[in-house]
Amino acid sequence: MPSNAKLKWFKKSSFLLRHLSIKHRLLIAFLITSLLPVVIVAFYSNQIYETSTTTKISETSTQTLDELARNIARELEQYETLSENIIINPSIQTGLANYNQLTDLDKNVLQTLIRKQLDQQIFSFSNLSNVVIMTNTGAAFFDLGYQWYPGDQLSEVMTQTEGVARNAYWSYLRSNRGTPTLALTRKIYSENDLNSYLGYIVLCFDEKSFARNLYQSVNLGKGSSIYITNDNGMVISSLNPAIVQGNIFHKDIISKMISEQHQGQSEEFESTILNTKMLVTSAEIQMANWHIIGLIPHSFIVSELTGLRNHIIALCLLTLLLSAIVSMWIYFSISSPMRSLLLFAKRVDRGKLDGMPQQGPYPDEMQQLTSTIYNMVDRLKQLIVQIQTEQQAKREAELKMLQAQINPHFLFNTLNSLKWSAMLSGNASLTQGIGSLSELLHNTILVKEEMIPLAKEIENVQHYANIQRIRYGDSFHLEVQLHEDTATWMVPKFILQPIVENSILHAGADEHAKVNIRIEASLSDQGIQILICDNGKGFDQAEQRQQKALYRSLSGIGITNVHERIRLHYGEPYGLITHSRINYGTTTEIILPKRDRTKEDKNDV
Repeated sequence: MPSNAKLKWFKKSSFLLRHLSIKHRLLIAFLITSLLPVVIVAFYSNQIYETSTTTKISETSTQTLDELARNIARELEQYETLSENIIINPSIQTGLANYNQLTDLDKNVLQTLIRKQLDQQIFSFSNLSNVVIMTNTGAAFFDLGYQWYPGDQLSEVMTQTEGVARNAYWSYLRSNRGTPTLALTRKIYSENDLNSYLGYIVLCFDEKSFARNLYQSVNLGKGSSIYITNDNGMVISSLNPAIVQGNIFHKDIISKMISEQHQGQSEEFESTILNTKMLVTSAEIQMANWHIIGLIPHSFIVSELTGLRNHIIALCLLTLLLSAIVSMWIYFSISSPMRSLLLFAKRVDRGKLDGMPQQGPYPDEMQQLTSTIYNMVDRLKQLIVQIQTEQQAKREAELKMLQAQINPHFLFNTLNSLKWSAMLSGNASLTQGIGSLSELLHNTILVKEEMIPLAKEIENVQHYANIQRIRYGDSFHLEVQLHEDTATWMVPKFILQPIVENSILHAGADEHAKVNIRIEASLSDQGIQILICDNGKGFDQAEQRQQKALYRSLSGIGITNVHERIRLHYGEPYGLITHSRINYGTTTEIILPKRDRTKEDKNDV
């Protein structure tokens, strides 16, 4: 990811955090910085420890099974040695060679003799349950008689012996009583001719005794099992009731084990057996083509980790609690002064500059921010006092200035005398002009209200037009049109006169060109819309904006000041907009909010 993209992502994510409170942000930060490392280290340590424990247990169990396989191999070698001693017995060799010539009496005598001879040889083999000797045609030659085995089982093991190179085939049999038995089957070759065989010998050993004597005491761990299987996966020996002798048990285990043996890989692997996750280890008993398999539950392997996990969970909970306490402690150290500062800011927003939060001897950023705001508010108080003082001084100066001027009543009386003198002399235009001047000065000097009805503002404009006609005559025409009862709506005083004056003075009236001026007032969605249009010579608005000087009217109020006064009274979006094109005239649009005099009078009452 490019560095710019990373920076943008970081900024975006930091903006998203602003949707959370500082308390939640601090809590999350402490959890991430304190709890997360503990969890990561604990998880990693748990995995390492589990892997190490599994490896050690696997190696230990493999060594145990290898040693057990060697012990079983030595035990099987003793059985094979016993079978060899029985095979070379002269009575058995002679009896099998001459079996067809023996009478029934001879056979009984021979069996009694062989039994006496075998009793001495098999005395030390407590696991031996039977010795069966068959002729090469499958006829019964000798049976020790301890257990009886169905003929089909004996026929099968004799058939399997044909393909064994070592002349020793180890298998599993089940007696007529259902007793599981380990069987060694071998061909009996003639001592005089090793290329011909006389019959078969089958040595049977009790599987239960075999298992108890050899591997019952071997413990691979709690819940573990050991069993012996052949290459086909059939169970030869087992002490676990769930692993039944003579049945195929999870052939996939033996298949995977043989495959890994051929590939030279480790024979330890994990598999789900009996609905339990198990570690499978094995060792091979080559002389019998058997495999001794150990199943170790995964729960036993990780049993030592359970206590560690409990300690880790307790540590995480303790860390979580401490993180929450520390985060809340730090949060309150930030939120308390911030909350006080926020409440004070709201008071300032309502115009109340008192109640400043107490400042303490703290060097942190919150204290610096509080001190800065305190200084700003203190400076604001000083500015307010200064402005109030200046305004008071200004009002006093204006009062003194008015006192120094000619008495307005004397001025109005003089104008009225001139008006009557002009009327008696028959000068109508002069009479109208002096009357309008008197009314205009009256509204300017004596009327103190800033807001007047629109109709009154129109009267002031018409008085002004009468005065200008003394100089310009009929060079301009003023037309007024008020729509929808706009006459009673309140507007600031003297907002139309500067615009009309600008149209008279700069639209071409002084050049003896006929100028039509139209004032139209109507209601719109925004409020009151007043249009002042003239058909004068117009002007370039770009050049007009670059000029520093502003046109001033007779009342001393410039057009720019009209716009500023409206903005001061009403704010955005109200004000004055001028559109002008050279030789096409000028249109000035004034937008004011709707304020009815009638409603204001009711509110005053």
